[in-house]
Amino acid sequence: MFCYFIQLTLLFIPSICLPLRTSQLTGDMQSRRKPPFSGHLIPLLLTSLLLSTTTTTAITSRSFFFLSEHDLNNSSITDHHNKLTQSTTTSDEQIDPGSWRPIFEPNVSNSDAEIAINPNLDHYYSVVRKLVDAVSDGGREIVDVATEIESIAATGDVHAQSLLGFLYSMGIGRERNSDKGFMFHQFAADFGCVQSKLVRAYACYRQELDEKAVILYAELAEAAVNSFFISNNYPVIEPVKIHNGAEENKDALRKFRGEDDEDFRILKSQAQKGNALAMYKIGMFYYHGLRGFRRDNSKALSWFSKAVDKGEPRSMELLGEIYARGAGVEKNYTKSLEWLTLASKQQHCSAYNGIGYLYAKGYGVEQKNYTKAKEYFEKAADDDEAGGHYNLGVMYLKGVGVKKDVKLACRHFIIAANSGEPIALYQLAKMFHTGVGLKKNPLMATSLYKIVAEKGPWSSLSRWALESYLKGEIGKAFLLYSRMAELGYEVAQSNAAWILDKYGESSMCIGELGLCTDSERLQRAHALWWQASKQGNEYAASLTGDAYYNDQIG
Repeated sequence: MFCYFIQLTLLFIPSICLPLRTSQLTGDMQSRRKPPFSGHLIPLLLTSLLLSTTTTTAITSRSFFFLSEHDLNNSSITDHHNKLTQSTTTSDEQIDPGSWRPIFEPNVSNSDAEIAINPNLDHYYSVVRKLVDAVSDGGREIVDVATEIESIAATGDVHAQSLLGFLYSMGIGRERNSDKGFMFHQFAADFGCVQSKLVRAYACYRQELDEKAVILYAELAEAAVNSFFISNNYPVIEPVKIHNGAEENKDALRKFRGEDDEDFRILKSQAQKGNALAMYKIGMFYYHGLRGFRRDNSKALSWFSKAVDKGEPRSMELLGEIYARGAGVEKNYTKSLEWLTLASKQQHCSAYNGIGYLYAKGYGVEQKNYTKAKEYFEKAADDDEAGGHYNLGVMYLKGVGVKKDVKLACRHFIIAANSGEPIALYQLAKMFHTGVGLKKNPLMATSLYKIVAEKGPWSSLSRWALESYLKGEIGKAFLLYSRMAELGYEVAQSNAAWILDKYGESSMCIGELGLCTDSERLQRAHALWWQASKQGNEYAASLTGDAYYNDQIG
């Protein structure tokens, strides 16, 4: 039955219905491009895959123990990749230079190396702070701030050019000029600014320039996947939808208030009384930075250790991961293997994936052993562990330790992707892009690449926006969601538009000379709803339809 279900899944992959993209002809509400796939039988696995990309998920990647394709290569590339991914970790601000992280996470500062590469970095962050302050103050200084940003951009600073592109595109402190905004993004993207590359890719996607879009999103998706392997802030947190239709999404927002959440207080009380499950959950909050908590490896380690003393097997597995990563402790693969083995003996089958990973890499064991690695991956996969399926997929894709079988690799990737693993989505995107293992389909490849690309460290904008919103700093939240909206995030587009509709003048929407006029605010809200509707947001589609029907938009 299992094999039959997988075969059905593969057979009907072309039947996936993605959100329709429409022509860019303004005002043509009926001009719709035919969906890239036809058919009515959408298999359950792939249906859940698509739903997982649009629902609010707390965490999209749950394990460190994933092989890359390079891990199974026998070349100099392997050695370089191993040094990159296993011997070092890299901060998100290094992966995404120019990130606003130092503004919204005061404990983060720029390294001397970064400043040496870009002497303007301190000046750039100074002016970003001024921009954020100007938004909070109602935009009284916004023209002066925009002028200062323009002067830094004129020196060739790519981050300032990207920011200036954002200001022109939105009409913040400058007369709105989308062509000029895109020009600055082109300059910044050409010299490596990731966020401007996202703007460029999204522009091609909206204009249905499919050959360009697939190439641009492929590059960005690869950068995002690489960040999963080397970031010390792994994994990825999904953006949160702050509204449910016209109303605030109170249930979702309540879960992101950190220690102020009543449910957390109850959970902590249970943990203090010796409840091992509660200890494990609190450890997860700190380890992954969930529910409004900042990542704190030392606190996570403390709570997991307490849970382990009570015999909690999931905490044993996570201690194995912590020692493999060196997250808050000295990296120790021997200890990692010990904890993973203890967890597996407690019938916690996902720990088998970690053990298989260590054998595949030769960490904490006498030598690499692909036969044993495969056996452990299969044990994990038999219990529906996504990591086990993904790693088996990599082995079959590369033909290492097994006979090469691209079709079988694809099947394993599909199952892993349906558990929300972005690196599995990336593998499927490449198959659709290249036609290896799946029928070539550039539209599907682009859509999957886009999903993966949006899970890179630049998605931290969403966390800061949500934190600002929960603090009542509506102007900051709107600014951050607006920045994300320009990068192509549908959730940010609808969140920013909803803030404009809900809060009106209190949204602190900043226009050319200060606070937005009613006309500027209405036009900006409509543009954001329109963009969200083109990415499948039904509520946004109903609003834009109503706006045209009632002739509210000129």
